[in-house]
Amino acid sequence: MQIQQQNFNSPAFQAIKLNTITKGARRIDIYSLGEQDRFFAEKMLNAAKGQVFPADSKILGGETVREVFDSAFKTAGRLGKYAHDRVLLAVENGKKITGVIEVKNGGDMYVKGLAVWNNDALTRDSLVVSALKDTHDRWSNFCAFIIPTAEQPSSVKTYFRRLGFRTPREFGNKNLMVDADRLDDTIPAAEKALQADIKENTVHRFVNLSKKFDVEV
Repeated sequence: MQIQQQNFNSPAFQAIKLNTITKGARRIDIYSLGEQDRFFAEKMLNAAKGQVFPADSKILGGETVREVFDSAFKTAGRLGKYAHDRVLLAVENGKKITGVIEVKNGGDMYVKGLAVWNNDALTRDSLVVSALKDTHDRWSNFCAFIIPTAEQPSSVKTYFRRLGFRTPREFGNKNLMVDADRLDDTIPAAEKALQADIKENTVHRFVNLSKKFDVEV
């Protein structure tokens, strides 16, 4: 399903490119949206109206992909210069959006929503691993990175456990998480589970995709 081409030239889409994940012929870039992307977020929300989103059987934080998509881009439209919340976007081959993750910072890093198009496992894993790495690089004063799995079936919990998520025995809820003191060890294990090449953009340069962004979801 495609959304028609949009004009993002003024102001430009200037997201921060975090990582590039390659597996075979596929290339997925992970971008972090910020204050400079408010216009882009607004245009994406308008462009997506009336569209049917492909389903995701392992969706987190919402009943539908649209619900997670709308929440993430509404958050992206409100982010300030020193925002603690994060919205990461997966883009395949420089033009096709394949998933989104929204992370809230409130003492813990909590995934408010995670959705990918067509149950794409590579996009899902790429977003989660990138969010873990981004948390490691940006924040030191958090307790845990938590994903909302309390109401999820065992198959979904098993899926995320392979990326290093656990439920501490002392916690009464069933959400999976990575404790802050385990993050250093969890990230390499999660990267290995990804079974793909991941290259970090260490300079974190802003990337202008406005001229080549063929808006597809």
